[in-house]
Amino acid sequence: MVEASRLNFAFEPASVAFVGATEGKVKWGFVILNNLVSGGYEGEIYPVNPNYETVMDMKCYPSVRDIPGRVDLAVITVPARYVLNAIEDCIAKDVPAAVVISAGFRELGVEGAAMEAEMVAMAESAGMVLVGPNGQGVACPRHLFYSWMPVFYPRSGSVGFICQSGNILNMLIGGILDAGFGVSRAVSSGNEAMLKTEDYIRYMAGDDDTEVIVAYVEGVDDGRRFLELSRTSAANKPVVLLKGGRTSSGMQAARSHTGAMAVSETIFESACRQAGVVLTHTIEETSIAAASFLNRPLPTGRRVGIVTSGGGLGVIAADACSDFGLEVAKLSDETLAKVVELLPDHFVPGNPIDLVAGLDLTILKPVLDIVMRSGEVDSVMFIFVEAERHKGVNIQERGGRGFDMAALWELGMKHFHKALWDLYSLGSESGIPLYVVANVELLLADTAEAFTGDLPMTFDSVEAACASISAMSQYYLYRERMRDSVLV
Repeated sequence: MVEASRLNFAFEPASVAFVGATEGKVKWGFVILNNLVSGGYEGEIYPVNPNYETVMDMKCYPSVRDIPGRVDLAVITVPARYVLNAIEDCIAKDVPAAVVISAGFRELGVEGAAMEAEMVAMAESAGMVLVGPNGQGVACPRHLFYSWMPVFYPRSGSVGFICQSGNILNMLIGGILDAGFGVSRAVSSGNEAMLKTEDYIRYMAGDDDTEVIVAYVEGVDDGRRFLELSRTSAANKPVVLLKGGRTSSGMQAARSHTGAMAVSETIFESACRQAGVVLTHTIEETSIAAASFLNRPLPTGRRVGIVTSGGGLGVIAADACSDFGLEVAKLSDETLAKVVELLPDHFVPGNPIDLVAGLDLTILKPVLDIVMRSGEVDSVMFIFVEAERHKGVNIQERGGRGFDMAALWELGMKHFHKALWDLYSLGSESGIPLYVVANVELLLADTAEAFTGDLPMTFDSVEAACASISAMSQYYLYRERMRDSVLV
């Protein structure tokens, strides 16, 4: 079992030896090094390449052995045939961790697998932590550390990522950023020659900066170990897992991609659910599920209160709740009587609560507050849909008569954006999570420039919101079962 203190060198190094540094702009040895520099990393950087005296105006060393200062991490981008020599140099220098970007190992067959095994044996004998090979690198935004392939510097946040695919890692991070959140740590684990997905999960479970763990796997080498470490980690924080290689075609693709050993989908999913892992099936679903756990309490059951700006939306939401195994809560006469006092005479009491296309946003918070404090719901979904004004014809521009309502509507939307912060505060005050479904852009330009923290999250469909409510309520029940088993 790898100690977390040693894995810290891979994410929070004070100094980096970059093996394979080059001035060739189209080579990874330049792109990744440039990301390290451009991202703002403040530690020492030691380019390594015997063919250069300087790289990017930094002194370049013939080998890691020649570096005068201490080296916490070696990032290796040289061709596979040179990697073992680089590892040997790192061992001689007593480097505690290495990230091997280079491909050409187990994924290519027997010869590559043998070279990969030798690399691991060398590192293990020296107590070196080894990330990769055949991955795109690592990032830790809080330390401005972006030692990876994509020219992409996500902001710091509280979601940790472990992916056996670099491209999927980028897409999952993009989804979290779109939801208004940021990244604590990210690793493209590649072939996982030494460190497996479960090692990173365990590491991030103990990381104070990480609140939710997201993983993409194509296969596991030791199913029992994977589930044991995932179960222990899920008892402390959510683990959201996307599994590739679920079909025979996907399994074959996984073998050629990372050399992963695929497993039966049915067995794998069943075991993961028993371990408290939140399983997803698409990249979009994974990002949404992970983001939904942030900044809101867990629903303690499946009873959902629905508040909507239109009757049809309430019908769709009620159907979606049933589809996801949720219960449309029955609200008492007492609760509905309080709501009736705030709504027009033509309001029909019930759940869903239909605001009958009302444009008065001032009643929204009081209505939600009544429902959330009723003790009759475990979560609340609020649905607000704006007409697709920007996709139609601008009548005024075509000489039409009448008053242009666009400016007035924009003012209303600005009020709605600001109101979201107040609405989400109800969740922490009442302990009942709120899920807002809306098709409006959250950020106005003036808000975006001033805001540096996490944004209130909206869902773009009732199905996405219901999927998150279901996943979070299942996770709550798992946590309760774990707590009860400890107390027994």
